[in-house]
Amino acid sequence: MENPVQKVYCLYKLKPGVSADEYVEWSKTVDQAITSRQDCVHRFRVFELAGSRAGASPWDVVEDIEVESWDAWQACLATPEMAEVVEGFRRMADRDSAVTVFGDEIR
Repeated sequence: MENPVQKVYCLYKLKPGVSADEYVEWSKTVDQAITSRQDCVHRFRVFELAGSRAGASPWDVVEDIEVESWDAWQACLATPEMAEVVEGFRRMADRDSAVTVFGDEIR
């Protein structure tokens, strides 16, 4: 049985000099506003991480994304509608710290 959606998790730190407040404002007004309206996106939630079992979290943010498929998500990221989101991500997120994983629910 094929799963109706795939999960994508993107974890990352903010770049040095990017404040949490600046990121939150961009996340609410640009990232979440635009990404959640894309056809391939079923659900998009963003969480500011507060810690881990070992103490400090190795990341600042995790994005919890439900998409039609990984391929559809990759195609979506390349559209003109997502250009402002991609540009903001590159400006705010430390790409060297970023980890993106995707998969299907076990049923």
